[in-house]
Amino acid sequence: MSADLDALDRLIINSLQANARTPFSKIAKEAGVSEATIFLRVKHLQQAGVIKAFRAIVSPPKVGKTLSAFILVCADPRKYTDVLNVIRGLSEVTEAFDVTGPYYLICRVDVADKESLSKVIDLIGGVEGVSSTETAIVLKEVKENVGIPL
Repeated sequence: MSADLDALDRLIINSLQANARTPFSKIAKEAGVSEATIFLRVKHLQQAGVIKAFRAIVSPPKVGKTLSAFILVCADPRKYTDVLNVIRGLSEVTEAFDVTGPYYLICRVDVADKESLSKVIDLIGGVEGVSSTETAIVLKEVKENVGIPL
């Protein structure tokens, strides 16, 4: 179920997606409303689950994670829940998606080097219920979009 968003909600969300540290006073001035109105709207958007979190977006290479890859996972459907539980616990897996098609799961990993990637691939491949993996190393990022256009 999607939330009913009015123009003010959209303005607030777009502002915070561009910079989550934008002062409410600046958004209020742009919107022509009080800062208290912005505060209450943001609080409501958080309670409704529209705004999930405020966080820093870290550049993996700047913190020593110079190699990114996608690991595509085939799994035994009877053990898939167990596979997901193991994947959730791996710190190297920064994102994981349950997908349709020939693979059950696509995992993004950010690691320091090829040796570290090899260890993660072996670890995932060794999980009971994983029948095969395929890995694609990221050569360069073409587009990064952490916001949702409204």
